[in-house]
Amino acid sequence: MSATNDLQSDWNFRLLDNRQIKIKGKSDDVRRASVIDVLTGLPFPLVAATDFPMDSLEVDKAYFATFKVYTLKKVEEVSADFVEFFEILDVNQSIEDFIKAYWLYPKYIKFELVEAEQL
Repeated sequence: MSATNDLQSDWNFRLLDNRQIKIKGKSDDVRRASVIDVLTGLPFPLVAATDFPMDSLEVDKAYFATFKVYTLKKVEEVSADFVEFFEILDVNQSIEDFIKAYWLYPKYIKFELVEAEQL
């Protein structure tokens, strides 16, 4: 799926993915969850979509989740070696690439939880 460039937003939509995740922590008030990707063991945060029911998530439970990945449009502080990763929108990177890049540039990548079905 190719990226979209919404001029109304500071974020570029990059990817829609389905993954098995395990909830490690959550905050209903700020609509965020800390998760572990079951396949890779990599941790990353999810921000719940406005219509996602946060009370449906339980800590230490596994889910098959659908989420969207966004990258920030303004990448002035990103190292020259990584600028293309954020700016070239027609290249499909894997979800693992985005999760790993999050740990280098956390404010430049956002994962939005859309759906989750408990396993």
